[in-house]
Amino acid sequence: MAQINLVPNDPNAEKNYQVLKLVGEIDRDTVANFRESMEQFLSSFTLPNLILDLAELQFINSEGIGFITDVYNRFTAQNKKILIINASTQIMDIFNLVGLNQLITCLNSEEEAANSL
Repeated sequence: MAQINLVPNDPNAEKNYQVLKLVGEIDRDTVANFRESMEQFLSSFTLPNLILDLAELQFINSEGIGFITDVYNRFTAQNKKILIINASTQIMDIFNLVGLNQLITCLNSEEEAANSL
């Protein structure tokens, strides 16, 4: 059975961001857990920038993409920024197809993301 885990790195206070690693798959069996875990994480997130590290994300369905879009909209309304790093070619193909990469900046590394903030 598929799983999704969220693994937060320590915040980078100097650059005002935190990296959150998504590990596993976001599909119909895991999307509710993903939403709940993200909401719990976001309820105490106070920095202006969040970087989602997708290096260990194998799959994401439309509901997962929709939820990330919702988070993007909330962040934008609060003048916060969300970036995506390390997405696989397969995940980037999906993002290109649905246009998510037009909303959220997708980069290749934490260093690139930190430099773009």
